[in-house]
Amino acid sequence: MSVLSFARFIRTRGRARPRACYLRIDFFIRRRPARRVTLALVMFRERAHFTRSRDGTRIECVITDDATLAPSTAPRDWFVLVHAHPKLGGNRQMMQPLARALARRGFGSVCVALRGTSGSLGSSSWRGTREEGEDVCAAADLVVDGTCAGGDARARVHLIGYSYGSTVCAYALGQRSCIASYVAIGYPRGSYGCGLFGVGAKWLMRDHASRLMEDETTPKLFVHPSRDEFTTVQTMERFVGEKLSKGVKELRVLEGAGHFAFVQDEAAADAAVAWIEEFVESLKSGEERVIAQ
Repeated sequence: MSVLSFARFIRTRGRARPRACYLRIDFFIRRRPARRVTLALVMFRERAHFTRSRDGTRIECVITDDATLAPSTAPRDWFVLVHAHPKLGGNRQMMQPLARALARRGFGSVCVALRGTSGSLGSSSWRGTREEGEDVCAAADLVVDGTCAGGDARARVHLIGYSYGSTVCAYALGQRSCIASYVAIGYPRGSYGCGLFGVGAKWLMRDHASRLMEDETTPKLFVHPSRDEFTTVQTMERFVGEKLSKGVKELRVLEGAGHFAFVQDEAAADAAVAWIEEFVESLKSGEERVIAQ
């Protein structure tokens, strides 16, 4: 799928505005290691919430979690989701597969509508700005201030950016103590081998890599499709292995997938979330070992 057709697809899906709060009942099959198959029931609670960024701009967020969980059992790990480029058709609706996959695993999420999309005011930029990064911080604040069910000052916030959203998330690194990790899905590093798309990604996104390289404390996970139309796997291997020389870092490659698979294919979204959950759990295990010592 080309960028233009992808933009038309997203704009078509984005015309219908959701209600402020609604429930979605979802049945799915959960396979146990012992090959026993069980049918699980999940009620997604998706509700719109408006917050203010640091400069006063109104930003729309959609909070998604499992409606069957009591406040006492609500997740301590929350995810802030940031979508693809607004000027190329990106909007918060495209993050629903990831948000619902997280909810099925018991995690809550806050999806940010970048400036100029959905109910967010202001205007988006071509190359990303510090103000857009502040919008991500404002979404993280919703978790620790108790706006999200079960959220409080002890909550851990994990940033998940898809495509352009992963570059915007880089602005938030080091800005909030609650941010526990950074996840980039389809990071648009750009490769000459990808032709015009790769060159365009280099021009639009290259400046933001320095923020990732400067941050040495936030653990980072990169989930990359093997057939990405903007950045080759080889480019990502060099970037993660050589440019990000310090701190916890990991690269996972989804075989056979293209750049847009994560917003079109639920199986791809589920695979990404499974890796994200594994990554988050490994961070917890590391913290427990440090405390024990």
